Amino acid sequence: MKEKLKVAVTALALCSCFVLGACSGGSEINGSEVSISYWNLNTGADGATMKSLVEQFNEEHKGKIYVTPQSVNEEIYYSNLESNIPIGRGPDVAILHSFRVQSYANQGLIIPADELIESAQIDMNDFPAQIVESLEFEGNSYAIPFDMHPLGIYYNKTLLASYGCEVPTNREELIAAAKKADNEDGKVWGLPLSTRWPSEYTYTTALHQFGGVEILPGDQPGFNTQAGKDALASIASLIHTEKISPESLGNDQDLALFRAGKALFHIQGSWMLNSIKKSSIDFGIIPLSRMFNSQSDEIAVRSHTFVFPKQRKENAQKREAAVEFVKWMVEHSGSWAEAGQIPASQKARDSEAYKALPYVHDFGDIANFRIGVSSPYYFEAYTPVYACITDALQKPNYDVDSLFSAAEIEGQKLVKELKELLGK
Repeated sequence: MKEKLKVAVTALALCSCFVLGACSGGSEINGSEVSISYWNLNTGADGATMKSLVEQFNEEHKGKIYVTPQSVNEEIYYSNLESNIPIGRGPDVAILHSFRVQSYANQGLIIPADELIESAQIDMNDFPAQIVESLEFEGNSYAIPFDMHPLGIYYNKTLLASYGCEVPTNREELIAAAKKADNEDGKVWGLPLSTRWPSEYTYTTALHQFGGVEILPGDQPGFNTQAGKDALASIASLIHTEKISPESLGNDQDLALFRAGKALFHIQGSWMLNSIKKSSIDFGIIPLSRMFNSQSDEIAVRSHTFVFPKQRKENAQKREAAVEFVKWMVEHSGSWAEAGQIPASQKARDSEAYKALPYVHDFGDIANFRIGVSSPYYFEAYTPVYACITDALQKPNYDVDSLFSAAEIEGQKLVKELKELLGK
């Protein structure tokens, strides 16, 4: 992590080979079109929808603006941004998860967007206030919201009916239905849970349902609390006590079981909707409300946002084109919802096209969505908890006090290191 921070701040790295065709170059194509680069991390089931949107924009703006997209897996996406922006090889527009925006602003990797928002007449009141607030740093707005993407519970309608169960509405009903699954020979599991991704996102929803926050005042990790411990126990017990999940499932193994008809329920993000549609499963979706604490409807959500990376040399034409592209994408975010993403724009959510979409509305009422508390040191403060979650889900006799205490110390250390590197 320390080396990562050094790279991000000092940019002692070469431009990665994947960006050679997408780095900012000249401002024109064919003598008239302004060419801009756009980086995103939509490489999964939602990638085709993103590609289609960019192609539509390019067709509608032929002769004026041409957008070259570059989709990169999240595992390397952020490191590529952090190494390429400082040396002038970053994109003109980029996607950032909302919880990273303050961090990037703090490191000087992105520019304030207030004037760009005003010039484009983008109404920030069109987006949920909690998302907008999370994108502000030192009195400036640094990003424009694009979507909201929660987790939900996908369920196999055929299996659920065969067990004579109704669609569960709370934790107790979920466990009762999951226990009816015939998992003695591994034929069908009730609720397979990955001990890795998206376990930390699942944990965040559980944390909110027990009244916890991700970051406490002072940039300290918010999981080493009673709410944090209860949240972890609520998930771990599904594996170790209720035994409705096999142990030690890795990345996507839970998804594979569901797609193969070997799982009754599956916790997964809205972004995976298109992938699950392609399976032969007759499925439905249940919101995560009341699934960890039956007294709470809160659902943790994250948001993709548009940011404008800092350039070594400003180009007014490119900046104007980038803003036009972002405005168009927000206005067409109802189409983005076809990939399972919920538009941040209220206008998009009010459209008849969005209302007519199947499934996407089943992830829950946005009134219950919670974006979480943001911080310029969010990633450093919260990163150590990921290992705690994996450890607890893999080990029946985990020691939560030891795990969280060690994680809190590590989080404080990482925050301190970044502050020192930034001279703050």
